[in-house]
Amino acid sequence: MFQYSKRLLSIATLLLISTSSQAQDSGPATQLAQMGGAMQAAAEVCGDRSEAQLQEMKRQQKVSIQSMGLNEEDFDKAFDQGLERGRQDLEKASPEQRSKMCEQLRSGPKF
Repeated sequence: MFQYSKRLLSIATLLLISTSSQAQDSGPATQLAQMGGAMQAAAEVCGDRSEAQLQEMKRQQKVSIQSMGLNEEDFDKAFDQGLERGRQDLEKASPEQRSKMCEQLRSGPKF
C-alpha cells in the first residue's frame, strides 16, 4: 500500500502544481489533504479501486492528517478541493497521458 500511495502522491503533486499559489497560502496539513483528494481523483480515473477502498484511503489520510492538527471540517474542505482540481486536471489530460498515469499506478502493489 505504501508504494501505491507514493506513486499516487507523485501524481497528485503534479496535478496540483497549477494550484501552487493557492497551496502556498495554506499549511502543510492542508496541502497534504488537497493532495489526498487529487490522489483519489487519479485512482477514480484508473478504476482499479472500489468505492470502499477509496473511502478507506480517505479515512486513513484523515486520521493521519488530523494528528498534524487539521480538524475534520478543514480536512474535508481541503480534500474536496484537491479532488475537484484533480478531476478537472485529469479531464484536460489526453487519453495517452491518462493511460500512462494509470499504467504507472498499476505497476505498484495492490492493497
